[in-house]
Amino acid sequence: MFQLTAARTTRLTTGIVAAACLSVAAIGWMHTPQGRKALANLGIGCPVNSIDPHVVLAIQQNAISRERGLTAAPGRPALGLQLDRSTEAQIAVKMIHENVHCDALSRGLRYLRCRGVPAQLLGTNGPPVSEIWFSFGPAHTLMAVNLYRRDMTESEARQSWKIAVENLRRALGVPASTSGDTTLASLMKKPVAVARVNYAYSDYVATVTASHMPYGGLAVREQYMSARAAE
Repeated sequence: MFQLTAARTTRLTTGIVAAACLSVAAIGWMHTPQGRKALANLGIGCPVNSIDPHVVLAIQQNAISRERGLTAAPGRPALGLQLDRSTEAQIAVKMIHENVHCDALSRGLRYLRCRGVPAQLLGTNGPPVSEIWFSFGPAHTLMAVNLYRRDMTESEARQSWKIAVENLRRALGVPASTSGDTTLASLMKKPVAVARVNYAYSDYVATVTASHMPYGGLAVREQYMSARAAE
């Protein structure tokens, strides 16, 4: 029976991992605890941890430029925070004061990933927040806020969607664009469906997305981003 030596097994496994890195699915797996452990056992670090922040910033700015509108926003709501002004230190202290656990992460840029955040702390209400990501530019000021609610019941999904969409409408008026069934009626019935409301200005982009996925259930994501050039 053919057997591999330990050294050859390691070389083959390393090669397989390298090949797997070419697929999106593998990249996602490599950022799970199991994936990171497997890579660490092989002496392979996470390439995202060492990526040049200027590269990440350029990619992000290019993506935002595709969404950016022509006129300045009459306001830039971001769950009670100030885009381009609130600092990482200020937000971290605020979360600690409210007994919210956050992980400081570096993925080219700096992030705070917080879980167990009371909705009221963010100046809103509704179902519990699964997690929230704060993204910071080179000057350590807030560039974007991404809030996620997942695995919700139908009533929770409708409530989350309604609160986020109505808050933006009150602050900014009619959205720049919508897609999918924004009443959420068909989204609840289909196994795979997405609805989106988007606001696009020269200095600000906000998006609320509701999704129904086979393995993710009902989820609502709120995204508030500065569209100004990062300093």
